[in-house]
Amino acid sequence: MPWKGYHMFLSWLILHSFAGIFFSLFAVSGYAGTLETIRQQFEIYHRFPGEIEILATENTKEIDGVLNRTEAKRLTVRRELDKALIDRKPNKNLPSPLFAEEYIIPFIHYVSVERAFAQRTLEQGRPEETLNAIQYVYRLADELSESGSLELRTLAARIRLQMLEIAQSLLYHPLCRREHHEGLYKIFENQINRRTTDAVIWTRYREEGKQFFAGIGQHGLSKMVSPCLREELMSRDAFREYEKAMALRTVHDQSVFHRVSGAIIESCSVPFFQRQPVLRQLEQELRTQRGTAAEPVFALLLLRDVSRTMQLFAQERSGIELAYLALSASLGNQSRSKRLNFLTGNEYEIRLITDGVLCTYEGNIKPFYVPYR
Repeated sequence: MPWKGYHMFLSWLILHSFAGIFFSLFAVSGYAGTLETIRQQFEIYHRFPGEIEILATENTKEIDGVLNRTEAKRLTVRRELDKALIDRKPNKNLPSPLFAEEYIIPFIHYVSVERAFAQRTLEQGRPEETLNAIQYVYRLADELSESGSLELRTLAARIRLQMLEIAQSLLYHPLCRREHHEGLYKIFENQINRRTTDAVIWTRYREEGKQFFAGIGQHGLSKMVSPCLREELMSRDAFREYEKAMALRTVHDQSVFHRVSGAIIESCSVPFFQRQPVLRQLEQELRTQRGTAAEPVFALLLLRDVSRTMQLFAQERSGIELAYLALSASLGNQSRSKRLNFLTGNEYEIRLITDGVLCTYEGNIKPFYVPYR
């Protein structure tokens, strides 16, 4: 069969993955660890498929209904996060780097609940509970970041950026006091101290990729789908031919992935704003192989959106540092040394104005503001 046809077939396979295909290669013995214990609490999403959408609305009656229904689950997750600070259970059999969406939905559900809880408690004049909700969401982000999975690390970055908005709302609230400033300062200080470097993140992802290719070589494509779909596919002559070609194709794909991922890790020796030319060159190299006889389909899938993912991590770092520097200055702990923004290379600008502290940098559209208390 022509290689172009193989690519079209794989595209079909991946498009159908979110409609029922699941990746079982690395879940033979099931998931395990702190994250899985937390995740299980919010698997109820599939029973209440509209809850995340409800929590994104302004319908307070329906939001309160969801919060009441999920309260026990939310508190159970908090207890697990408390225990994780003392006795961490290692996370095993994390989802494949290509098929993690179903695995992460419960985490998104939990964060949506905590975010809504934070907003409602703030509206009701209970800033201490809002602060607690922020703290637990950032603790979950830490667990996701340290899992070794790039998909979960990316989710953690989005969560951290999202919760900055709640932190800013708390600081604006008239009942917010200095102790709440100190609480937020400790949260963001901890985020900076526990930050994992990009080089470590991508080195872990490279290992994920190695396991991915080893799994294909050992089990074949048919083991990557549900038993029901496997039976349907194996009845097709075309699929059996793709299976035969798989061993040869994965050798080439793995070679491309190994070389490009190595170059990505090397680029992490400099800040994001300095590595962009290298990333553009690598992405251009991958683009030129699309649609060719030697197209490395799996390598392209594993290395999709590299530049945007790195940019997201840089934005996350910038957002956390903005909040940290503004809170630090408001509490009288402003450092005299200049700090460069990892995303743009510009210096952070801390303005001590009449009623508070404003932290920003050139090109930033969301400065972080801390009113004096």
